[in-house]
Amino acid sequence: MIDDYAITIILIISGFGSGISVGTASGTSGSFLIPSLTIFIGYSIHQAIGTSLLVDCIIGGVAGLIFLKNGNVDMRPAFLLAVTGVIGAILGSRFTSGASPLGLGVFIGLFLIIIGANFIMTGVQRNVDFVKERINLKLFKDNRTLSFVIFGFIIGLASGFSGIGGGGMVALFLIFILGYDIHTAIGTSLIIMFFIAGSGTIGHFLNNEVIVSAALIAGCAAVVGAISGSLVANKVDENKLGRLIGVIFLVLGIALLLNIFF
Repeated sequence: MIDDYAITIILIISGFGSGISVGTASGTSGSFLIPSLTIFIGYSIHQAIGTSLLVDCIIGGVAGLIFLKNGNVDMRPAFLLAVTGVIGAILGSRFTSGASPLGLGVFIGLFLIIIGANFIMTGVQRNVDFVKERINLKLFKDNRTLSFVIFGFIIGLASGFSGIGGGGMVALFLIFILGYDIHTAIGTSLIIMFFIAGSGTIGHFLNNEVIVSAALIAGCAAVVGAISGSLVANKVDENKLGRLIGVIFLVLGIALLLNIFF
């Protein structure tokens, strides 16, 4: 059994990494914290998921406010996505105790790897143009309200179930389907993640699956990482930022798969 000092160090390091990921690319603390809490500290997978959601809520709020201050948040879709995402997250979190996140984790991991590799090789805009050429998104764009409701609920459900805060999925939805610029998509997704991850935390808390003390330590370190990451993201060229996001998505996808199989 490792001592409290070692646990604190692990939480600080993983929390800071989570903050950097969320602040720069609207990632999720789950890919850092869930492996750390389960492998190095010995928490159950359910406790790790609930705790990482609380950290996502903290860093999503901090980084989101920085993007909001810089004018990179669109509040119009945020409300609908947040409302339906909250409902989905609460439902998803209630199912976690009785289900395995294996299939969902594999799907998300592979998806992040594919998207990340494409971002690294071609940047964001070429990928957006490719999707627009190959897939007819007119239905979603013409029915934006319905799209917000459906995708918000699905993202919230996945977030509450798997412990992934949902920011990255919201950002991809805003970029690929609705054509948002990358900075606004990230900022908006962070604000939405604050509500989705927060509601998912409540569901896991009711199941006694949140280690509050661990989340507070990791959350403090994550705030520092989120502030640093979001400040950098607001100043970086969009093309460079897209490739940076690609690297982060790729790493997160690999980390998810490694955690599942090893």
